[in-house]
Amino acid sequence: MNEDHRLPMCPENLHQGMRLGPLHYVITAERARAFSEAVKAANPEVIPTEQNPNAIVSPTMRLPDYALLIATRLKGGKGGVHAKHWCEFHEPMRVGQAVKVEGTITATYRRRGKFYFTLEYESRDAVTDQLLVRQAITSVLLNESGEMQ
Repeated sequence: MNEDHRLPMCPENLHQGMRLGPLHYVITAERARAFSEAVKAANPEVIPTEQNPNAIVSPTMRLPDYALLIATRLKGGKGGVHAKHWCEFHEPMRVGQAVKVEGTITATYRRRGKFYFTLEYESRDAVTDQLLVRQAITSVLLNESGEMQ
């Protein structure tokens, strides 16, 4: 049985400089197609088909990678309320591409009695290490009862 060595998600365990990840995954046609259908994408370049098997992935498909990164080191908690999120798109992701995602907590602070943290993270081609997307999210941490800490 594997022991869970992740830390509880609380202000005491989030600190500036904490590294999260890496995550490794391959972008599948099934997930890209499901995302395209969910957002009602009309651009044929982002819809994988037999004629377009290596379609470009909608740039917003992988925005939630921050939650997966947090889960590599932390457990529990109710997550956070997003205060700010920015993205820089450098190169398109494609169906069939192997991707590596890593991040760092770049800031932790209290303001107006609430605990905030900022996670900056990058998605890179797992083979060539080419930068695909750079993102940052600032969240207000929620406690176990769902209230802001």
